[in-house]
Amino acid sequence: MPTAPAPTLETHAADALFAALETELALGASRGADALAPHAAGGLARAAGHLTQSDGAIALFTGFYVAHAERPAAETDGPLAVMAIAEALHALGRDVVVVTDAPCAPVLDQLVREAGLPGAILLALEHSDDLLAELTNRDVKTVFSIERPGRAMDGRCYSMRGRDLTEHTLAFDAAFHPRSGFVRLAAGDGGNEIGMGALPKSALFSHIDQGQLIASATGADALIIAGVSHWTSYALAAAMIELAPDQAPVWRDAVSDVREHHRLAAALRAGAVDGVTGLATPTIDGMELSTHLAKRDALLALAAAHIPHP
Repeated sequence: MPTAPAPTLETHAADALFAALETELALGASRGADALAPHAAGGLARAAGHLTQSDGAIALFTGFYVAHAERPAAETDGPLAVMAIAEALHALGRDVVVVTDAPCAPVLDQLVREAGLPGAILLALEHSDDLLAELTNRDVKTVFSIERPGRAMDGRCYSMRGRDLTEHTLAFDAAFHPRSGFVRLAAGDGGNEIGMGALPKSALFSHIDQGQLIASATGADALIIAGVSHWTSYALAAAMIELAPDQAPVWRDAVSDVREHHRLAAALRAGAVDGVTGLATPTIDGMELSTHLAKRDALLALAAAHIPHP
């Protein structure tokens, strides 16, 4: 039987880099993500690696409806990261579908239009029964959920504070079933999102407030844990410095200061609100954009400091 190749110094260095990226990614929000991250170790490398090597269309899912806000709308966390990823993939010639539901559609529609992407990439559904057929018709091979509520063990979905969101949230979990036929990627920060079902229940129950109620039962093949889900696009941009140096400039441009400020302003014009405060302020999970950009810079600096062996 052939033996596996021995690990090289370069392999060890890459492993160390991704471990450092995952640690940095989970820090900074004090909501339990740092305690969950070790249980999803390797998820960032697997997700980023798949994005560089896969074929077929990629469906990006997002949209967390803040029904209790004075003016209910999609929250800023999620859609902005999805659009950064969509813009990068589109610029690299990949077929992309952005999936959300009707309550969150105005924000995603505004972001798609202001990014100059084809309007047809937005799939805003009113009935979850249409989901799988739509994905098949668009030749989707990979599904990637970022900050999208997942169904809990009781079949309902919840906010981090335990609010029942089921009435306002289409169930997209069928696309993330192990037998769906799709490669399943996911990212989240609170334990209640699609993908978090990949973690041990003991970890979710121990480290997430009201975990036994709100924890998502829907898993993924590769799960990225972030202190704030918005940072997922930053982590992928950093990962590409190691995994796909030729593509890295496109990813860095997608999360540039100019693009980040433009997306946040566009989302607010469409009515988006901060998911923590429920207010239409230029913040994401209660944090100013400058705080998020500092996290971006920290992740990119970690990757840039890694010098691959020749």
